[in-house]
Amino acid sequence: MLSRPGAVLVLAPLFPLLLASAGCASSVCTRVRSDRDAFTRRAAAPGPHLALAVPYATLSQSVQRSLTRLPQVRLPLPDLGPVDLGSLAVAIRSVAFRPAPAGSVGARVSVALTNGGKQVAALDLDAVIAPRLDPRAGSVRLQLGAEDLREVRPSLPPAERKRFAEFLLSLVPGAARGLVGREQVEALADGFLKEVVGGRWPQIRDQLLQGTGDLVDVEIDLGDVPLTKIELKSGAADLELWAHAALPAAALSAGTARPAGSDARLVALRMSGGVAAALANRAMASGQIPDRYNRDGAPDPRGELVAGVDWRAGERPLKVHAWSTEGTCARLTFGGTPQVAARGGQLAVDVGDGTLEEVTGSLRVRAAVWFSGLGRQTFSVSESVADAIEFEILGVDYRASVVAAAVSRSELEFSLALAEAPQPATRRP
Repeated sequence: MLSRPGAVLVLAPLFPLLLASAGCASSVCTRVRSDRDAFTRRAAAPGPHLALAVPYATLSQSVQRSLTRLPQVRLPLPDLGPVDLGSLAVAIRSVAFRPAPAGSVGARVSVALTNGGKQVAALDLDAVIAPRLDPRAGSVRLQLGAEDLREVRPSLPPAERKRFAEFLLSLVPGAARGLVGREQVEALADGFLKEVVGGRWPQIRDQLLQGTGDLVDVEIDLGDVPLTKIELKSGAADLELWAHAALPAAALSAGTARPAGSDARLVALRMSGGVAAALANRAMASGQIPDRYNRDGAPDPRGELVAGVDWRAGERPLKVHAWSTEGTCARLTFGGTPQVAARGGQLAVDVGDGTLEEVTGSLRVRAAVWFSGLGRQTFSVSESVADAIEFEILGVDYRASVVAAAVSRSELEFSLALAEAPQPATRRP
């Protein structure tokens, strides 16, 4: 049946509008797909993106218990005429981490001279540890063995010389002090100590280190973050690790690895906000967290919206993107500011200012729902990365746990407590 000429004439003026409408929809879909493709293909940006601050005091304390098993050396004290002064015990008493030239960390090994359990003088061995950095494995290892100390000469601060002379003088009986003057005792003390740090030191050192393995063996695992480079710096009170990630994330701002105002007793982690977002995107790509959502912002494996997370320093830095590339094409961008608080031993995140900031297409959804789900999961992924940092110190495993957190316009900051990892239960035969 042929159409009536009148109907064709009536519809003819609508053809351009219908064609334009279809063209607009096609144009929107093209822009949305192009935007989604550009987002997923973003290149890694220069770093550093992560900074870990480990207090020297924490590392020093962790290696102490191994020193109690080291041997002692007995040294007879010098003769003082008819007075028998007895002997001294010499032992490695402590290892203290300290600043060193760039790319290394210092370790001061203290050798104590004791009499009757009381320390009467101490020698210092100042060593420099060159780290083994493995970005692919995300690890840093610091080792100081007996062989490393064989070339280190001991030093004796002036205060220790004076203390030792006072100790020798205290051993002289009152009846003999009229025959032995202070100058004679000080000269005797000085000569004895010169022998200890000079000609007799190689023999003392070899006896102290006999059968000794590593005095320091610290390995730090930075968790499951793809890294391209790790730098070690010696701060005033912290060992600092600066890591560059193979992720599309802005670099951290300059400064120290420790955030201002954080508890100096705890390990601290600064993380670029872009890293937090990129890790959330990786988690979505691997199926750890949902990547498809419906219009209500609820996870839905058949949802028409595919999500992505970004971080842009400034107002409402956390950005959640949602793309619909089929049917009703649209691109939505939400912005919000995460607020973090510790509640009942757990960290809670809230995004109270979630706002729909940009829309391409005609789709409309509620911003608050998206941030209550995906926004919080983004922070949870970052927290799990911080929790995954591990330390192995002289064969003992330590785990990190987040005890405080803060968010700025450009980064996330975590304070971590270290605790010895529980040992697996042994089965009884």
